[in-house]
Amino acid sequence: PAGAPPQPPAESPAATGTVRRWLAGAGGAGVLKVVAGNGSFVVLGFVANVIAANGLSPDGFGSMALALAMLNVLQEICGAGVDLAIVRIAAPHVGRDADRLARVYRAGLQIKLIFNGSIALAVWMFAGPIARGLFDDPRLSPLLGWVAVGLLAAALFNYMLAKFQTEERFALYSTLRVLNNVAKLVFLGLLAWIGLFEPVAVFASWMLAFVVSFGMALAWDRRTTQPGLPVVRIEGERWGEILRFARWTVASSFLYSLYSRTDLLILARYVGDADVGLYAVSWNITFVIDLLTYSVIIALLPRASKMSTHGEFVAYLKSTFLICALLALCVMPLFPLSDWLFTTFFPAYGTAAASLFRILLSGALITLLFHPLYLILYARDQAYRLTQVNLLLALFALLAGLVVIPAHGTTGAALVTVAGRVFASALICYFVFSEVRKLLHAQPA
Repeated sequence: PAGAPPQPPAESPAATGTVRRWLAGAGGAGVLKVVAGNGSFVVLGFVANVIAANGLSPDGFGSMALALAMLNVLQEICGAGVDLAIVRIAAPHVGRDADRLARVYRAGLQIKLIFNGSIALAVWMFAGPIARGLFDDPRLSPLLGWVAVGLLAAALFNYMLAKFQTEERFALYSTLRVLNNVAKLVFLGLLAWIGLFEPVAVFASWMLAFVVSFGMALAWDRRTTQPGLPVVRIEGERWGEILRFARWTVASSFLYSLYSRTDLLILARYVGDADVGLYAVSWNITFVIDLLTYSVIIALLPRASKMSTHGEFVAYLKSTFLICALLALCVMPLFPLSDWLFTTFFPAYGTAAASLFRILLSGALITLLFHPLYLILYARDQAYRLTQVNLLLALFALLAGLVVIPAHGTTGAALVTVAGRVFASALICYFVFSEVRKLLHAQPA
């Protein structure tokens, strides 16, 4: 702790130095900050959803959920994949080339504004026809108008988060993620206070939370010495860098999303609604572990993007696996506690859901241990390898699911999911170690 007197070493100086180097150089502190921020973000988001669901009628909350689903799908066109590309291209220039860094930031912002702005304008202009023609529900029209606002505001907010991630300002990154859901809760409280708790107002307040969050991020950024919001100036060369990388990250994200829902879609074809619900509850709880994996990737991507030598890659493999192994150890108590967890918080699902959860948990832990290693592929400009992995994973899940799930139901679906995670992790390890080996052989004797 800060200010604490120095303590005598409990281990040898070499061991103590190893731990210190891991904490300072391997990104352990950044991982903890992102894990804490994402955890708080999820908890507050859950509270906001509970309040909205109970404050609105089922029909009203259903309409809002449909609008949110549309927002999430449209965001993927120029969303997380582009943010990853911005971080990967910009991170090597932090502290080295301020002009090049500003140019990458400027290009990233232009890409997000143009693509998301164009989609937002189209949604706003055709909200009525989309609501009537696609959903056969004219009541969705005002909600879709707010989807347009949310698309643009979320693009700006996520751009700022990508900027803070690039600069490894993870305390600020995590704080802003949390404040985004705090803003939602404040807006919900105001709506309840003025007696305007209805679907359009609730959805509008959630979209305005992105506006408020972007404003806070911009104000915070301008108080520092880091480059502020870039001015308008087309950066064609930097556009090419970002889009060449982003095409693979966007494709990877889409394919992984496809894999992650294949089991449920096949299951729904062969079992009843009750079994689908049982499996869905078990699957959703494993999101906590996937959140840990995502947090590690977010925290370590900037550092991984700066690696170039064989020694750096080997050190990254060792330190990252250590971080992930420690996180996995923290999660291990969920195995013996799963029966208690489900009978306490999901009594309608009980031990049957707990049994499925234990199977799915083993797969999520495998992902936690091995998926963060694929940042080496990003550092080596081999992002297309991850797209290949996720394409093979989606095909594997489809074929294995069609063979196993009809005969073995929910247990078969869980086993297919775990097998897919093992399959993907094996492919990632193969490609990663191939790249490290190539680098070793390329070094001069």
